[in-house]
Amino acid sequence: MAAAALSFGPEREAEPAKEARVVGSELVDTYTVYIIQVTDGNHEWTIKHRYSDFHDLHEKLVAERKIDRTLLPPKKIIGKNSRSLVEKREKDLEVYLQTLLATFPDVAPRVLAHFLHFHFYVSSLWVLNFEEKQTRP
Repeated sequence: MAAAALSFGPEREAEPAKEARVVGSELVDTYTVYIIQVTDGNHEWTIKHRYSDFHDLHEKLVAERKIDRTLLPPKKIIGKNSRSLVEKREKDLEVYLQTLLATFPDVAPRVLAHFLHFHFYVSSLWVLNFEEKQTRP
């Protein structure tokens, strides 16, 4: 799934497209971590998050930005580490991330930018624009 490119009009060059793909998972002790490949133009990095991290992100976005509560795949207690559930969740979490990136093409909520580690790897206008808008009266 492709992420939407940013457009700033003819006087500014568009920001490179941002993308987040769930490329796999691994079992760590008794829980699964999802491996996410993030791309911003020529920058690419890999991060890992548990489902509970996605859940925390989602709760904050629901409260702060009124994101649809049903957007995040549901939590499963029984069989949470079964291969079939993990594979389905990988696909669902990728759709979730792509939907968020499409929902916020110009300005990222701080919590999303931090979740995807943009603040470590790029000085993106996508993050800076959000910071600037948050500090204005």
